[in-house]
Amino acid sequence: MAVLWLLILISIFHIFNAQNTPDGSQPNSCNSCCQGQAGLPGVPGVPGSSGSNGLHGRDGLKGEAGMKGEVGETGAVGETGAVGERGPAGPQGEPGLRGLSGKTGPRGLDGRLGADGQPGADGQPGPIGPKGDRGDSSLQERQSAFFVYKTTSQTGNSNAVLTFNHEQTNIGSHYDMNTGFFTCVIPGTYVFTFSLNIHTSDTWIELVKDRNRIVSAFTRDTTSNNYYQSGNTAIIQLSAGEQVWLRFQRGTVYSDSAKMTSFSGFLLYGE
Repeated sequence: MAVLWLLILISIFHIFNAQNTPDGSQPNSCNSCCQGQAGLPGVPGVPGSSGSNGLHGRDGLKGEAGMKGEVGETGAVGETGAVGERGPAGPQGEPGLRGLSGKTGPRGLDGRLGADGQPGADGQPGPIGPKGDRGDSSLQERQSAFFVYKTTSQTGNSNAVLTFNHEQTNIGSHYDMNTGFFTCVIPGTYVFTFSLNIHTSDTWIELVKDRNRIVSAFTRDTTSNNYYQSGNTAIIQLSAGEQVWLRFQRGTVYSDSAKMTSFSGFLLYGE
């Protein structure tokens, strides 16, 4: 309040000075009139009402950053949060160092026997063994066996001999490839077997001993285009010089490189 009164007095003082001329006379006054003594200052007027708020001023310039405050005390530990979702697996780490070998455990139960494996590769031939003792030549002389087969077909009439064009085995050479006859050299009991392939033919083949029929094989098929396998087996006692062979009654025997028609015999035991 004192400041307000001081401002009022200063304003009155300026007004008073402005009304006086430089020489101390009052303007538009009569020189003949006498100037009275200045009166006392009037009572100050009632303060005016507060004016309206002025416009906001512009933002001031950004002040300089203050100094860094001291580190505050560590706060209390908060409550444990909920478990988050599992993150993706990380890359595989480097292999660790190999650990020490553990103690050998007890032996387990024997497992089941596995399936047979594949045959291994043939090994290297072994060294030649020592020379054996001289054998009994009489045993070699008492061996007799043959196995022959056909690779071609053959048609024959009654009593024609069924011959074979390939020899697989002929121990003692008792079977004659040219005639188709087996001739007994070692008396004893023999086993003879023959197998025939028949194709679109009415075929009858006999195993004979010195022209006497022992067994037969018969197949009849003249209409279809099928293949049939036929044959027979016999055990015969032979004396030296007796002969055994296969003969046609009729028909055609079929064969090719598959060796589908064959004839064999061997000495079961000698007398």
